[in-house]
Amino acid sequence: MDIDTYEQIYGALDGVEDVVRVAEHFCQPVGVIYSILNQKTIEEVKKNFSRVKNKSKAHLQHWKKGRSIVQIAKRNHIPATLMVSMILKEMGIPKKSFVKNLDDTPDTRLKKEVQEAIDSDFFFSPRAHEMHAIKGQLGESILEAWLVDQGITFSTEEDLREIGMAKTPDFFLDEDVEIEGKKISWIESKALFGDEKEHQYYVKKQFTDYEESYGTGMVVYWYGFLDTITLNGHLIKDYRFFGKDWSIIDELLNYETQW
Repeated sequence: MDIDTYEQIYGALDGVEDVVRVAEHFCQPVGVIYSILNQKTIEEVKKNFSRVKNKSKAHLQHWKKGRSIVQIAKRNHIPATLMVSMILKEMGIPKKSFVKNLDDTPDTRLKKEVQEAIDSDFFFSPRAHEMHAIKGQLGESILEAWLVDQGITFSTEEDLREIGMAKTPDFFLDEDVEIEGKKISWIESKALFGDEKEHQYYVKKQFTDYEESYGTGMVVYWYGFLDTITLNGHLIKDYRFFGKDWSIIDELLNYETQW
């Protein structure tokens, strides 16, 4: 994706209610737009969290006066699950145990609003984290099926860990495979959009180590990537590399973004 299109999409997204409209306008899969919104939301949280957290006493007072947790979260431009954490902490209630035992908690205003907040949060709630994990697994499943279909043998991340390897890409190929004139020995799957910040984070955290240990590889950003990012001659691909005939790719690109 070119930077101008990315910036237009980024600027047009304020919440999940914008995803379908923006996807249609820019002729992009819903999953691509949602991934960009998810990363935008995380960036905004990083910028605002400390400021909002410092006002926790005021948030609790607003709640006591009748304003809902979701309303307080919206006024402070922060995901509702994080506002739950702030308010519960201010009350002296451990969030983890409260949320874990929510079904067993007597019906109260607090229980109702905590549930409402979690259900409305598509980025930081337990269900949002679960959906992200499922998408990651889907991406790896597609890659594994593609490798098998191509007759390429490999070891998985789990296989490498079993033999004591510290740096473990998702797939280490038994023999180098030539793709677009490059011989690659490893493949890493990322169920996200590859913007500059995400890419540089993983370059430092993983890709440089893989290069030093295994040589040239391929990174798959399933939800697309900026055409400005590079990786020392390694391949960078997205869903388009694998064609349009796999229904499981459609499943990944259109996986549940809200409920």
